[in-house]
Amino acid sequence: MTSVIQEHRYGSSSSQCDYVLQYQIAQMRPQQIVDFGAGGGKNGRIARELLGNSVRLIAVEGFESAAQSLRESGLYDEVCHDLLQRWVEKDAGTYDLAIFGDVLEHLTPSEIHMVVQQSLTKFKRIIIVCPLHDIFQEDCYGNSLEVHRAYITANFFDRYHPTEKHVVQGREWTIINVAINLKPQVPLYKRISWGAFHASMVALQPIGLARPFVNFLKRNFLRYKWLLRD
Repeated sequence: MTSVIQEHRYGSSSSQCDYVLQYQIAQMRPQQIVDFGAGGGKNGRIARELLGNSVRLIAVEGFESAAQSLRESGLYDEVCHDLLQRWVEKDAGTYDLAIFGDVLEHLTPSEIHMVVQQSLTKFKRIIIVCPLHDIFQEDCYGNSLEVHRAYITANFFDRYHPTEKHVVQGREWTIINVAINLKPQVPLYKRISWGAFHASMVALQPIGLARPFVNFLKRNFLRYKWLLRD
C-alpha cells in the first residue's frame, strides 16, 4: 500500500506496459541500472524483484520530496536529486541500462533528443517508456516537473534504430516502450560491402535473380555471410 501511495504523491505512471519492461530486464540482466525520473520507485521495484541484490540501482529524481522518499525506502543503492538532463550531461560513468520510465514527455523535444544522444555514450542499453499523443498534463502533486512538454508519436525515436518498439493501447492511455542497444562501430569495408549486397538484392529480386545470386555466393565464397550485418 505504501508504494502505491508514494506513486500517487510523487508521480504515478500507467502499469499497462510493465510486463514488457519485466521481460526486457529479465532478458538483459544488467548489473547497473539508472532509473531516471524514478518517482515512487515502481521501475526500481520491478528490477529488484527480478534481479535481487545482483543489480546496482541508481535513481535520478528531480523532485526533492520524491528523492527523499526514495532514500528512505532503501530500494535504491544510490539516489541522486537532480534533473535528468543535467545528470546525463555531467556524469562521467558508464552503465549497463538506462530506464526512462514516463519521464521524457516532461522535456521539450530538443531536450529529449539531447538526453538520448548523450545517453548513447554512457549506456549499453536504453529503455524508454512514455505516453503517446499526450501533451495535456499540467503540474500536479505540487510538482511543476509533471507538466507534459512534448507531443510524442510512435515514430519519435525511430532515428535511434530501436531494436524493440511496443505500442500498448489502453482505455485511457497509449503507451510506447522503445529499447535501444548501443551497437559497436561497423568497419567501413563492411558497411560498403553490406550496401553493395543490399543494393544488389533490391535490384535483382523483382526479376527473380536474388536467390540465384545468393546461391552463387554460397558456392563460391565460403565466408559470404560477412556481407550481412551482425
